Amino acid sequence: MAKIRRSDLAPQEPPAAPHAALYDQDNDTDFAPTAPAGPEKKRGSLAYTLAMLFFGVVFLVSAGLLVKRFADDRRTENEFAELQSMIDTSAEPQPSGESVNPNGAKFAALRDKNSDFIGWLSIDGTELDFPVMYAPNNKDFYLRHDFDKSYSVYGVPYLDENTTLGANAESDNLVIYGHNMKTGAIFSCLTEYKKASYYQEHPYIAFDTVYGDAKYEVFGAFAIDVVNDTSFVYNQYIDMDVQTYDAYVEEVLSRSDVDSGIRPAYGEQLLTLSTCEYSSANGRYVVVAHRVS
Repeated sequence: MAKIRRSDLAPQEPPAAPHAALYDQDNDTDFAPTAPAGPEKKRGSLAYTLAMLFFGVVFLVSAGLLVKRFADDRRTENEFAELQSMIDTSAEPQPSGESVNPNGAKFAALRDKNSDFIGWLSIDGTELDFPVMYAPNNKDFYLRHDFDKSYSVYGVPYLDENTTLGANAESDNLVIYGHNMKTGAIFSCLTEYKKASYYQEHPYIAFDTVYGDAKYEVFGAFAIDVVNDTSFVYNQYIDMDVQTYDAYVEEVLSRSDVDSGIRPAYGEQLLTLSTCEYSSANGRYVVVAHRVS
């Protein structure tokens, strides 16, 4: 019978614990057991990554568009300022008469640059201070073209093609269109006439044409949806008899946000400014004034 040695009875050393089972005193994640990612987790991680990429692209595109719009605004402002600097304010008006343009010298440089230029429109104390174009044989051309006839989302204010404005004849109502840019450019200030205080601060509009200077006093301003409200097609009241003139004035007053207390009489030329108004998909805001000088 074999003898049992004492050494054979000595306690055996416990097997070494795996590395991941060591006591993690400082909560070091290096020692944390990691389970293999299953298919669900991989799919969720991929969806999250794709979503982040998508929103990142959207953010960059939106930021780029905002920067571009800001740059376009500044460039357009500079272009209009350059045009304004071309007005010869020292030029003396010429005697009026047949085939004579009293303000021909004043606006000569602008007319040389573009013969469609007809006058300059402004409202003191506002940013509305722009040239006005007249191209009756090229309807709505300046809705999307600049003074140099290049494409532009800003366009240039322009007279309705049915309007007559000349040395020997003028329409009873001069209708002018301009964009209401959401950045505040062109005709955007017109919607401010919804406020009584704004009207009181800016009651007059200047429209100086190659045929002479003129001042108009605002007596009405209103919003209209041109698709859902066809009972008053305001921009078709251009050459009017006395009854039509009175009907137009009455309708403007009945819709007006402005309480002016003014009721123009037939024979007083009207000026109608029209722009977009965003409370409805097809909204317009219309400011109407009568000539006082």
